[in-house]
Amino acid sequence: MAAIYYYSQYTETRKTFDELKALVIYVNVLLDYGNGTQSWHNKTIARAGSTAFDALLATTTNVEYKMYSSGVYVTSIDGVVESPMSRHAWFCYYWNATASKWSSGPIVADAYILKRDDTIAWRYEGYS
Repeated sequence: MAAIYYYSQYTETRKTFDELKALVIYVNVLLDYGNGTQSWHNKTIARAGSTAFDALLATTTNVEYKMYSSGVYVTSIDGVVESPMSRHAWFCYYWNATASKWSSGPIVADAYILKRDDTIAWRYEGYS
């Protein structure tokens, strides 16, 4: 009887664990400050359905952004502020494993929905 009881408890616990596991994903986040400084945040925990912006907020609390009708636009990360004068801003990329290269993400930070094991990069860089 004890074996049957513990097996049923194990089965129920395993089912609950599997259901909870489906709600969480891990992603890798690179913050590239444009001056040679990079900070990797591997295995960042995010809820399923999270965006690139959510992953950014999971890696640092020092983020400034503007809300537009189209979505979130990041203006500053860790005190590195966009500069229209020098034509530098924060851009989001995702690792395209099929092409083995970084690809541009959507123009707004909350438009890219993350998938399990995605790798994204936030880069401070110049634009033309």
